[in-house]
Amino acid sequence: MLVAVLFAKVLPSLGKNGGILRPELFIGNYGVTVIFLLSGLSLQTSELTQAISNIKLNGLIQALIFGFWPFCIGVPLRYVLTNLLPNLIPPALVDGLLIMTCLPTTVNMCIMLTSASGGNVATAICNAVISNMAGIIFTPLLLLHFFGTTIQLPFG
Repeated sequence: MLVAVLFAKVLPSLGKNGGILRPELFIGNYGVTVIFLLSGLSLQTSELTQAISNIKLNGLIQALIFGFWPFCIGVPLRYVLTNLLPNLIPPALVDGLLIMTCLPTTVNMCIMLTSASGGNVATAICNAVISNMAGIIFTPLLLLHFFGTTIQLPFG
């Protein structure tokens, strides 16, 4: 870790987008695949089968991702930032925070953090896949619920 930090300090051009190492290509195209591959190779099929068959746990996790975060974290945070502290951050950023609470977890962080904390990696993999597939439907529905058919975000 220390060597990587020293290299980044001395030669920052190595890790920037378009640099010699091309991290934007490696991480974007191969990073998640490598994480899935390494995680999958370290698990037995019986562990994955047991993880996917735990309906109560998987249902709770999905309810937390698509129910608790948007409604119990995102909505109150938006209320506080728009009504009680209106000048703290721009309104578009407040909307962006609510949008972020409607998104499923990223696959790589879900698996890496679960593994690092000694958690059940098989359950993390199953729920990362479930939430990312369910997010295709639930995220647009949540955004439609919160913002309606239009939203104004400055992209410039």
